Amino acid sequence: MKEFETDYIEKLIDIMKNNELTEITLEDSDKSLIIKGNGFKPVIKEKVVEEVQTSIQEEKEIEQQEVKKNLVPIISNMIGLYFSKPSPNEKPFVNVGDEIKAGQTVCIIETIKLMNKITSEVSGKIAEICIEDGKPVEYGQVIMYVEQD
Repeated sequence: MKEFETDYIEKLIDIMKNNELTEITLEDSDKSLIIKGNGFKPVIKEKVVEEVQTSIQEEKEIEQQEVKKNLVPIISNMIGLYFSKPSPNEKPFVNVGDEIKAGQTVCIIETIKLMNKITSEVSGKIAEICIEDGKPVEYGQVIMYVEQD
């Protein structure tokens, strides 16, 4: 992604419009491209990430990995909105400290008006929930951590 081609950006904007997305972010080691829909009128921003910021971020990630190496992440396999409960008046699927079993539903991610149940692949105890209820979640983002049995 050394340079962002106009045709490529236009295709991304079309994807945003057709799927009613509000934002697309692409990143590599030295550049990022953020396209935000403002009433589906895209605003394009480019930024260069300084090496100093990158090395600080890498150090923080290494520290976090060392702390969380005994924890198993539950990772989002889609973009959408995170919901901890089946409906607003019900209790959350899980809370920090809850024991869960493999295959158990831990949350819902709403994507284009579809409610997608997210299940745990491991049994254990919920150690951390990383996203606030009703907030956006990205593909590949950690939703929560499970301390495996």
